[in-house]
Amino acid sequence: MSSSNCSFMRRLSISKDDGDDSATHTPEQQTNAFLLSLGYSHAVSKGIIDALVQNGIPPSSLLGMVKGLAGRYEVGEDAGLEALAASVKKELENEQGKAKLKVWFLPSTGWSLSTEDSTGVPTIHSMDRAFSVEVMENTNLADVARFGTTENCDVLREYLECACNGIMACSTCHVVIHPDWFDSTATTDEVVSRNGVDEAKIYLPSEPEQDMLDLAYYPQISSRLGCQITLTKALDGMIVLLPEGSNNLMDSIPFE
Repeated sequence: MSSSNCSFMRRLSISKDDGDDSATHTPEQQTNAFLLSLGYSHAVSKGIIDALVQNGIPPSSLLGMVKGLAGRYEVGEDAGLEALAASVKKELENEQGKAKLKVWFLPSTGWSLSTEDSTGVPTIHSMDRAFSVEVMENTNLADVARFGTTENCDVLREYLECACNGIMACSTCHVVIHPDWFDSTATTDEVVSRNGVDEAKIYLPSEPEQDMLDLAYYPQISSRLGCQITLTKALDGMIVLLPEGSNNLMDSIPFE
């Protein structure tokens, strides 16, 4: 029997056995087994599953969704799975060689607004409820909330809405930088070409970003939009304060 026929028979056998494993394997494990049977690596399989879960597919529907995307895989007729796998592979390639960073997020119960409105420094009361998120370097904060799959990314999504999808047309990814990680002596634009810049600091926003921050929920002097903060190695361990609420002007736009 040829190797291609062996591969086909193996896929067909696993496909027939999927229902028999439902009592002993989780939906993720069943889906992973099916993807492996199609020849995808463990890393790509995990990436496909993570992408689907992140986009709202419940675990119980994972296997059916993946099989639907696989199409008539027995005869080589794909229905979208190959494109998704290619996207996952590209993302994995982009992550190679990048450092993993940890960023701490403190909900509003651990800090309070400055009494001097937008010109003062917020007060930190307690870090007890802070949670950390592992991110890849050169990712921006808004994308961590929108697309992150590591531990606590789902918690972060509850605080950062990112209504405009990162085009700086709203203030829903508004965050406040911990005073220890903020430098108010210059704007981001001013320090780009300056020698000897402290890369372990976040600076004042640009004028267009400030225009959006003026519409944010009680902005502080160290307020920034998450979509405009790129996480570099020097920012490993940074502390970000999460506001109590957000102002979403996108809700007031008449799209009809």
